[in-house]
Amino acid sequence: MKRNLLSLAMVVSSLISAQIGINTSNPLGALHVDGAKDNTAAVTPAQISNDLIITNAGFIGAGVLNPIVKLDMRSAGLQNAIGLGTTAMTANAAGAGAVRYEPTQAKIQVSDGNVWETALILPTKAVVVARMTTPFSVPYNSDVNISGWDEVKDFSNSFDPGTGIFKAPRAGVYTFLMTYNFVAGSVALSSEVISQFYSPSANAILARSYKTFARGNEDAQVGGSAVITVRLDADQTVRPQLNQNIAASVARALRVNGDWTNPDAGFNNLTIIEN
Repeated sequence: MKRNLLSLAMVVSSLISAQIGINTSNPLGALHVDGAKDNTAAVTPAQISNDLIITNAGFIGAGVLNPIVKLDMRSAGLQNAIGLGTTAMTANAAGAGAVRYEPTQAKIQVSDGNVWETALILPTKAVVVARMTTPFSVPYNSDVNISGWDEVKDFSNSFDPGTGIFKAPRAGVYTFLMTYNFVAGSVALSSEVISQFYSPSANAILARSYKTFARGNEDAQVGGSAVITVRLDADQTVRPQLNQNIAASVARALRVNGDWTNPDAGFNNLTIIEN
């Protein structure tokens, strides 16, 4: 009887000090489950990605050999998302730091111990920088859409440089700045250039700027700028336009050049910023 008890004690002691492997004869943690039963002697990240490991420190690695936080899921696999459910527990009952999914708002909420606070995730703000580097002519006394822009930046993929149309990614306040410059030529007395921002989706001109020339009948280089800050609805579109009657019945080309070492480059630009 004493001998049996001694043998049992030795087995229990061995189990306590041993690492346990399921589907693997070479466990790499206190508990190691090889889900796909595909581990070799020298395991690869792809093989580990289907494993579950509990280290001697009590850290859990889901597809991770050496977890560095209590639950580490940053594996070589492609299913590293966490599925959260909802709960009817109060924030107080769940305790500070608890996390839940709130289906009505489709939001992640975190308990501060008293209330469920919605986790704030800030979107990438719209920032567009474009320039005119290809020839473009503005007809006489007619609103023309400025198109064919060379896009430099578009953080929210909200601008179509081919058409010059910007679509607001969300409701909010946006600032538009356009600078323009025409090639030198004859300027008629009391002629003007109108720069404006038109919303195709609303079929409305949002803002209009006039530049009038008191002196005339002489050659000059005409340029100017227009800036507006306006509230837009989500998906509302805006595009820049020009209208000129600098010289009677004559179109006038913008001063553009694709070579930025050329002095004719850099005068015609469009900047859009979400505030």
